[in-house]
Amino acid sequence: MEKIKRKYQRYYIHVSWKNGRTAKQIHQELRVAEGSNALSERTIYRWIEAFEDGDEGIEDDPRSGRPCEAVTPRKIAKVEELVDNNPHITIKMIEEEVGISKERIESILRSQLNLNKVCSRWIPHVITDANKQKRVELAEQMLRVLDGGFQNIITGDETWFNFFTVSTKEDNKVWLKSGELRPQIARTSKNSKKRMFCVFFTVEGVVARIVVPKGQYVTSLYYANTVLPEVFAKFMEISGRRTVHDVILHHDNASPHKAEVVTSYLKKERVQLMPHPPYSPDLAPCDFFLFPRIKKELGGRKFDNVENLARAVQAVSDSIPKDEYYKAFQSWQKRLKHCIEVGGEYFEGM
Repeated sequence: MEKIKRKYQRYYIHVSWKNGRTAKQIHQELRVAEGSNALSERTIYRWIEAFEDGDEGIEDDPRSGRPCEAVTPRKIAKVEELVDNNPHITIKMIEEEVGISKERIESILRSQLNLNKVCSRWIPHVITDANKQKRVELAEQMLRVLDGGFQNIITGDETWFNFFTVSTKEDNKVWLKSGELRPQIARTSKNSKKRMFCVFFTVEGVVARIVVPKGQYVTSLYYANTVLPEVFAKFMEISGRRTVHDVILHHDNASPHKAEVVTSYLKKERVQLMPHPPYSPDLAPCDFFLFPRIKKELGGRKFDNVENLARAVQAVSDSIPKDEYYKAFQSWQKRLKHCIEVGGEYFEGM
């Protein structure tokens, strides 16, 4: 049925072209009639080119017998139409539809249509226009804080560390001789043991790693009464400060972090709170820098107990050079600026 509808559109293009209509005019008329199913203006232009070259057929090329290798405007239009209708179409499928070789099709796609096949970008969340606007507004506020200097800023979050994490696909590649069997590595099971950690760091490095007890969740009360006091105590010990007055804390806007008991505690300690936009792990240093770095280093290693896991997490974070933490804060600034430049869109992979 879809092929018949496209054939009707090509017939309409042919008649409209004979009546002196332009590709743009024909496209506008087809959009009214067919909506999103209308052929693109560029495809219409290609069909008109074919008609002007004397090929006024509107049927699909036959796909049996010896394929014709000539790359005509009509064949280019056909390839473009197939891609427009199915962006996931393979070269093999196009080859079967059009009846020309793989090499000719690749030439049409790259040289004539200027197309490249790429993977879709994974994004953390489907964000609305209101979310994008909020990301921009809060990114501007965060940037003003960072522009004032990094020294008094503590950033942190909680995350799960598995007792066993499979190495990355790239790290698992090995050179084998002909006939050798590939080694087998089991993926991390959904039911594998894991433990939640709360990790906070500054431009100088990690100030606190807190292993959350088994069965304990990071509730607002646990966060305000246990996690933050330990973080601030460690910070004062490392920095030689007697209070945390005027220290700036950054964490994401998870529900426990936003609770009244937490904001009241921070107010009592005279700790300033840096805002963070919703659905924005790309703007949180733990998520774009520290946690991926630690988990990558732990890949392929197995731990029998939480004590060994905790020691490994500490060893990895301590092994990161001090200047890398400083660069993470600089990268944070750049990410905030980029978020503002692209209007709050996710920018990873752009």
